[in-house]
Amino acid sequence: MALLQLREILFSPRILALCFSVYLIVGVFYRIFFHPLRKIPGPWYAAATYWYEFYQDVILNGNYIKEYPDLHAKYGPVVRVSPSRVHVSDPDYFKEAYGSGTKYIKDPDFFQSAGGIKHSIIMLIDPEVHKERKNTVQSLFSTKHVEHLAPVVLDVVQRAMAKAQRAFKNDQPINLQPFFQCITVDTIMPVLFDRQLNFVDSDEDEPPFLSLLGKFVDKFFLTKHFPMISHIAMSLPLSVARTVLPSYVAFREQCATWIKEDEEKQRDGKRIADGRKTYFDLLLEAEKTERLHKLGQEALVDEALSVCFGGTDTNSIALSFGTYFLLRNPDKLQKMLDELKGAPTNMDGLYEYHTVSKLPYLTAVIKEILRLGSPVPGIIPRRVPAGGASVGGHYLPEGTTVSQALRLINVNSYIYSESERFIPERWLGKAGWELEKYFVPFSKGPRACIGVNIAYLELYVCFANLFSHFEMELFDTNESTLKWVDNGVTRLLKPMKVKIKSIRGISQ
Repeated sequence: MALLQLREILFSPRILALCFSVYLIVGVFYRIFFHPLRKIPGPWYAAATYWYEFYQDVILNGNYIKEYPDLHAKYGPVVRVSPSRVHVSDPDYFKEAYGSGTKYIKDPDFFQSAGGIKHSIIMLIDPEVHKERKNTVQSLFSTKHVEHLAPVVLDVVQRAMAKAQRAFKNDQPINLQPFFQCITVDTIMPVLFDRQLNFVDSDEDEPPFLSLLGKFVDKFFLTKHFPMISHIAMSLPLSVARTVLPSYVAFREQCATWIKEDEEKQRDGKRIADGRKTYFDLLLEAEKTERLHKLGQEALVDEALSVCFGGTDTNSIALSFGTYFLLRNPDKLQKMLDELKGAPTNMDGLYEYHTVSKLPYLTAVIKEILRLGSPVPGIIPRRVPAGGASVGGHYLPEGTTVSQALRLINVNSYIYSESERFIPERWLGKAGWELEKYFVPFSKGPRACIGVNIAYLELYVCFANLFSHFEMELFDTNESTLKWVDNGVTRLLKPMKVKIKSIRGISQ
């Protein structure tokens, strides 16, 4: 009887609430006064609880990165921004943490949760596993393969120009990001699956697939803080999962369908007519020959999601920002057009990649767009290796999560004079070469973006042909339209639009 009474007392709501409160208080007390990072400067509330980071990431929708400049101005180059993470504002430290030969690894707490795609090449933690996966597919992203892909991209851009011409005839504005997403999707899908979605031929403002992609990206930080969401969703019956996370499940289902079709083609011995191999051809073949560890269906779908995500959103943002920067700086645009006038075109009057990629001012324009637009703005955190590290006069013990926001390096005023202004000339001549070591729009080192060559291909071909054929003006778009958040990639809060004033010339 006494035991029953004691049990009722111990498990009463009041006692349980008291125990939970004590647990929270002790945790906060430990993090502030006894944690290994207790001497790192920063706001006490960020050190005390992960809920402040959650508030910035989820409630304020990817806002934390915008707080970092003020935090560094107040606390110095090394700031404790969560109980276990330190943010560094030191461009020279970037090479140590991210460059070739680094002993820092990706932070598992971030990369194994955010986005719900932990098995993808982007999120892999083990450097050897990543190297194995990268070696399997990197031929598709080599300079040689990009040359073979260039005619495909030129064809996609030419069809996008026809779409823009229809908008001009109908006196309709063009919503830039979905317009450019159609180009980037139609470029990456043949590489992934040898599949033509032909979004550039559609007059829909935003095809359903792109809408799904956007909703998937919007959940990036929610899944970081609550990784069980994606796991639970995928373990539920499909009818329930579609209700809980409809866009995430629908996107995975679509990618799973494409992968299944690729597997069936391989099983039936079907090949692309010209002998090319797709991303998933290479993965599936490597599995069969045991050159690659068996991935399984979940990992293959994660891979498809990540490449769609990385190959579509990042460059569409760069293209959108670039269009804005050029239209807001007509003198820079004119210099670019003057340079293009001296370059040869093909029989259709279009500029080809092998020609325009050698133009110095266009190259400077693209670098400045990537610097100022920062399509991947965020923190890409790493773990301090064995032995710890000294940064900015502070010791960081082994296992500490350390991060550097790419955007903060790209607009660092100690590196770039007038860092928030669009000045392509900074990349010309010797001065430009000296800036290269700090140029990190795609990160650097062994974990840098694998698709960087394809990204440059799209940027060169799009800017050279769109601006030489169309005279454009901003429509219902100003500096307030540039407001963005960090959702793993830069996400615009408002549509960025243009209208075509006149057509300088276009192949029908």
